Amino acid sequence: MPSEDANALIAYLKALIHDESRSIPQGFADNRDFMELQEELQKIRESSLALKKANLSVEKCDVAVLKQMENQLRVDEEKHRLLIENASDIISTIDLQGNFTYISPSMEKMTGYTVDEVMHHYLEINYFLPDTLKVMEKALEIVNRMVKNGERFDSVRYEQKQYRKDGSIFWTDTVLSGIYDENGQFKELLGVSRDITEQVKLRDEIIKISQTDKLTQLYNRSKLDDILENEFRRSNRTALPFAVILLDVDHFKWVNDHFGHQVGDAILITLAEIFRSTIRVNDSVGRWGGEEFLFILPDTDEACAMRLAEKIRMRICEFHFEKPKQVTASLGVTVYRGDCSLETIVTRADVAMYAAKKAGRNQVRRI
Repeated sequence: MPSEDANALIAYLKALIHDESRSIPQGFADNRDFMELQEELQKIRESSLALKKANLSVEKCDVAVLKQMENQLRVDEEKHRLLIENASDIISTIDLQGNFTYISPSMEKMTGYTVDEVMHHYLEINYFLPDTLKVMEKALEIVNRMVKNGERFDSVRYEQKQYRKDGSIFWTDTVLSGIYDENGQFKELLGVSRDITEQVKLRDEIIKISQTDKLTQLYNRSKLDDILENEFRRSNRTALPFAVILLDVDHFKWVNDHFGHQVGDAILITLAEIFRSTIRVNDSVGRWGGEEFLFILPDTDEACAMRLAEKIRMRICEFHFEKPKQVTASLGVTVYRGDCSLETIVTRADVAMYAAKKAGRNQVRRI
């Protein structure tokens, strides 16, 4: 059975509780069991309307008709149960204390955990990550307050990262809403969780592609601009330093002219590997353009930036390339000084880098 839309399923469940007429939820039109259930519910409603139209009291109503309706309701409840238990999404109900009162069997198929493990031991097995638990606690506070004040709780939707029993990561999209009786009194919370792991992977891949230089697999210019902007704002707010290193590969045009662009591309790819293995965890590096690379170093003063720049220069200089045997680079270093704009900082790094070139290349200069 296809995975039903969470909001449509919630609306249908509420319609069953209130005996309201609802159109067929999207995705169920081709499901034979569901269509039979829908037809049988329609027959019950028609019988009920006929009884009311005839103005028959319960005492005068034919016992056989009532018995038939009772049996029909029992069949419908069984089919409804089968629909829930065979849904691919996890359907659950939660009381106002945050305890599960029902979890559908699909729990084990999606997560590897049994219904009992999650219902009674979700804290011990760390079914929810700490950040998710905090969100849930806050949501319960809000729901309890709304119920106490007689306010109706609207549905909320959120994504969460979770771990299956085997340790693998999966992502779920959960819709949480309130279940109310015919008098409008709050009964429980209804949760419908759908596995969206593949969608999240695809979304992350799209984001990565939009931020990554195709050749070197480092950050591209657009992503570097974003990181620079964030560091600039943070330093303006906290007065903490950050440093920028601008690197240009020496004589790169000569390399392309004499060995071809394929050799030039191979050198850039190798340099990217050197950069990744040299910078620190919190540092960022990307292709600024052509053979230029930009390094962004958070919480870094000038002396520390100079040491890292020199380390990068030496790693390049000592590496044995295939063609040509040696490659060098010139690096310019600068730090945030309460500047009014990012352009000022990047310009200083650029001027420092060209100063290194004018001084003979294969050097580090600072401004």
